[in-house]
Amino acid sequence: MAKPLVALIVAAAAALAAAPTAQATLVYVKRPNSAHPQIWAARDDGHAAHKIAAGTLPVISPDGKWVAWRDDDTLRLRKLTGHNVRRIGRSQDIGDVEFSPDSKRLAVALRGRMVVHDIAAKETSTVAHGIIKGLSFSPDSTALVYGSSGRNQAFDAPSDLYAVTLGSESKTRVTRDRKSLFPLWGPHGEIVFDRQTTRDGDAPTYNLFGIHPDGGALRRITSLKIPPLLSGLVAREMSADGRRLLAEFEGQDVSVGFAVNPASGHTRALSKNMETGFVAADLSADGRTVLGMTGGADPGNRHNVVTIPYAGGKPKVLVRRAAYPDWTR
Repeated sequence: MAKPLVALIVAAAAALAAAPTAQATLVYVKRPNSAHPQIWAARDDGHAAHKIAAGTLPVISPDGKWVAWRDDDTLRLRKLTGHNVRRIGRSQDIGDVEFSPDSKRLAVALRGRMVVHDIAAKETSTVAHGIIKGLSFSPDSTALVYGSSGRNQAFDAPSDLYAVTLGSESKTRVTRDRKSLFPLWGPHGEIVFDRQTTRDGDAPTYNLFGIHPDGGALRRITSLKIPPLLSGLVAREMSADGRRLLAEFEGQDVSVGFAVNPASGHTRALSKNMETGFVAADLSADGRTVLGMTGGADPGNRHNVVTIPYAGGKPKVLVRRAAYPDWTR
């Protein structure tokens, strides 16, 4: 992307990272294995819980005022303390859902396109077409980076990263290797993303790289050897100072949280059990605490919403028999 955007992002990152959350709030799903899952909200310690709506996979805005969730093939949005529900989009394939850091917009990957909903204006616009392979807002909320494989729906389809400035038609191609996907825009401007390596008769492998929004300063972060049937690390969240990265190691019947040092590339699993262990959801802004769930990725397993110290330690149960959490902490 143009150099002025990079400068804007870096200048705004420190102020945004330092902005405190008025009240840390947790959202999660009760009865996740039933035909009628429910969205609940609580304090970030799991207390003072109350039901929000029927649905699953909730996402809460950074300011704690809005919650979005999936209700069958529909993405819905409402104020956490309100009752009026908006329908943001409808699709058989709802992918990533993310609020902007300033909580003013909501980006959603739908089948064949990416839309952005302006919360104040109550307007939804399509900002990109194609099969979306991950998306992430810039720290100053003015742009989005996303992976796209065009019209190719294959799991290992060639993909590149693109950045789009919101409110304009300005779009920049960040990568040209046809291997790049699942971006996470870090607090200091660098984009962490996956480069995939295809394998005959097996899932592609992922390792983490970093790049600037203008396509410069490409660097490799991790160099893991990935066993058969497994894919590798996908970046989830970064601490406000950019020193700690939360990733998820994914593969067939596997999803487990990993701590990653974005400077050295050192990785560490947050759970010993790769199939029924800790699934990471979010990282606190100070980088000290990881939110997630026990029970692995299988939706049929029994799950508890828990936290684990980023540095390592035993899980602390926040909500029993609950799953798919998100928070504002």
